[in-house]
Amino acid sequence: MNKDYNLYKIFMHLYEEKSISKVAKLLYVSQPAISYSLKELETTMNTNLFIRNNKGIQPTKNADELYKYVKTAFNILNTGEKRISEYNTDYETIIKIGSPGHISSFCLCNIINEFNKKYKNVKFQIYSKPTSDLVKMFETRELDILLNVAPMNFNSESCKTIFLKELKNCFAYSKKIHNDYYVNSVSDLNKYPLILPSIDAPAYADLTKYMLNRGVTLKSVVNSWTTESIIELTRQGLGIGYFFKDFISNMSDKDDFEIIEFDNNLPSLRLAVVYNEELLTPIIEEFVELIRNTYEV
Repeated sequence: MNKDYNLYKIFMHLYEEKSISKVAKLLYVSQPAISYSLKELETTMNTNLFIRNNKGIQPTKNADELYKYVKTAFNILNTGEKRISEYNTDYETIIKIGSPGHISSFCLCNIINEFNKKYKNVKFQIYSKPTSDLVKMFETRELDILLNVAPMNFNSESCKTIFLKELKNCFAYSKKIHNDYYVNSVSDLNKYPLILPSIDAPAYADLTKYMLNRGVTLKSVVNSWTTESIIELTRQGLGIGYFFKDFISNMSDKDDFEIIEFDNNLPSLRLAVVYNEELLTPIIEEFVELIRNTYEV
């Protein structure tokens, strides 16, 4: 095992930047020194980690595998430093949260605002990406917390999931623009333009199954990955949108939306917060507890 951690630090930056010259500038060392360090690590591990081409350097499959462990190791070290430093009340710490945009805007803003009143030295970084990307970032310790809808699948047994409130879906439209809409049953939905989640989204799969069980196949004019765009298109009168019912209560123009009620409840999703028990710091633990107290059923 190579115990020169600087070699792994250089490797990590090379993997992320894909350029020897960029890493040399980043670390304030010469390009030959970066190349020598890379060669030393490759010799020690008896494998090629990068392939040179016209665009710079490209990682090999072995580099892809090594990076996951190196990135995780450095993030664990950073967490350890942060945990010790938090005992100094003047230390500025950062909580890194992964959450899709529509979840973070609805569920995080009020919590962060409340937490900041008590801890002025705590900063937040929110990453909004597809769930699969957020899970990867969490597993390599790039994130402290995940706030998303379940299920989320993890390889680590130390991942702790707290299931929170149920988020119910609804169909709604702008009653200011479409006061002539009349939907008495799910089969009536196809009479009007529909704005639905992306066909790759779990919410779309659940909705499709729900409708097929009732003999209905929905036809949409727009499918979107972002709930924000579904809501905005609904607000502008494009048609009937499908999104979380709870979101309407936070809108300044909530009275302009007409929620369509059915005899049978539409599919719902469970909000969940995830953290790593092995890397839990006092500040993060308190923040998670605030989320739990706010949204736990």
